[in-house]
Amino acid sequence: MTRTQCSRWYGSQEPAGAAGTSDQGTGRSARSASGRGGGDTETTGASRVADGEGRIGLVAMVGVVLLALLTVWVVVFSREDGGTVEADATALPAETRSETPRELAELWAAPAVLAPVRGAGAELIRVWPHGETVTVVTAAAVRGYLTVDGREAWDAEPPPGAGEPCAAAPRANAAGLGALLYETADGGCSVLAVLDVATGEIRWWRQLVAGGAPVDAGGVAVAVGENTVSAGLDADGAPDAFHRFAVADGAPLPLPQPPPEQADAGCPDGRRHPVTARQRGNRLVVLSRCQNESLARELSAYDADTGEWEWTHIGEQDIALDVDAVVAGDPVLLIQGTGPERELVAYAESGQALWHRPLGATDEDAPARPGPLPGEHSVVAGQLLVTRYQPAPDAEPPADVWPLAGYELATGEQRWTIELAVETQLLGTDEAGRPLLAEPTGDDLLQVLALDPANGETAPVGTVPLSPDRAYDRQYAALDENQLYLLTAMSAPTQKLRLHAYER
Repeated sequence: MTRTQCSRWYGSQEPAGAAGTSDQGTGRSARSASGRGGGDTETTGASRVADGEGRIGLVAMVGVVLLALLTVWVVVFSREDGGTVEADATALPAETRSETPRELAELWAAPAVLAPVRGAGAELIRVWPHGETVTVVTAAAVRGYLTVDGREAWDAEPPPGAGEPCAAAPRANAAGLGALLYETADGGCSVLAVLDVATGEIRWWRQLVAGGAPVDAGGVAVAVGENTVSAGLDADGAPDAFHRFAVADGAPLPLPQPPPEQADAGCPDGRRHPVTARQRGNRLVVLSRCQNESLARELSAYDADTGEWEWTHIGEQDIALDVDAVVAGDPVLLIQGTGPERELVAYAESGQALWHRPLGATDEDAPARPGPLPGEHSVVAGQLLVTRYQPAPDAEPPADVWPLAGYELATGEQRWTIELAVETQLLGTDEAGRPLLAEPTGDDLLQVLALDPANGETAPVGTVPLSPDRAYDRQYAALDENQLYLLTAMSAPTQKLRLHAYER
């Protein structure tokens, strides 16, 4: 289907978030006209003829000058616009120009490679562009391609004794190092490796689990910063399954702790016990309790790369704190609560809870509840959280519509909503911080849209053709400063992936 060309405001249809004014937190401070006068002399006969000829000559001269000026204007301004003007080209009035977005120029397409594109294997797929190479991580291999022409540059060997890749970081760091996990001999997912994406060389690797039950790949998360690489091996965030290492040499790093003065305020005498540790982007969030206390009441945020303490939020007495997921790291947005009480909570730089907003619900067995639906499609852009949402029950959006909303980070208020095709996906953000969305048009095309986070308006960037042999419309995408990379899944006759590069 094509994108619904409409924008609706549903701000009054969701319950307003309650400000967390009673929550406690501590943290760091934060042109002239000229003319020729005419004479009064009367002219007759030949003099009139001469005068007429003079006027004709003057008009002709002015015409030549104007034509020359027009030519200069066209040349200069067309060059400034970065385009060229053909001799037979005619500019159409604005109201008659076609609104059809241009097709993005395909620069190259790499050969298709065998790889799982369904099930757990598809969840692993990553595309890491960096410098002169773009790395593709699949459940079958890790390969690097030259960004200039798509030729394969290298095929990485796994660590000794390790199996296939089973998890990977969302992106490589600025130094061109990526992190991923490989399978162990027993089928677990716990061999951590740091890879140089320029050469395909494994810099170092670590076996994170010795003995015990194999680690399920479905619950692991990997991230790599400039200084630290982390791997969480437990879906519930168990702190003893959260590992941190120095990127440079793989030296183990401890789980950060609050500074002594803050530690004594929240949990004196060093009796703090971490309950969960979760990371998203540049923030590590640790939930703790005091020894001999059954309730977790202390929530601390750290810079995930340096381990520097940012703030600590101390909950109310006899009320347990929890963290189900970290939606964003800057600012910190958490999903807290259980069941119908689950809510999205935003925290200030001081650790004070800014607002709470109930999450939306789409259960078939219960009435729909309006609210945000954060997930992998969610992104912080400008001063808003852009995410899917559930409208009020009486709004009744069509089943083939993907409702998207912008929530103000400072207040949690819903500022705008738009409707897109249900298969729309987030590709990433451009240099201006605008989310780029990919929306299938229904005619084997994928339309790339740039979203203005301030008002929800979309602008077409271009289209790319979809392969008739694709397994599904979803594309695995990445951007660099010049190109858009799309990895297409194909399933006929065998499951394969093919990487394409398009000019942005």
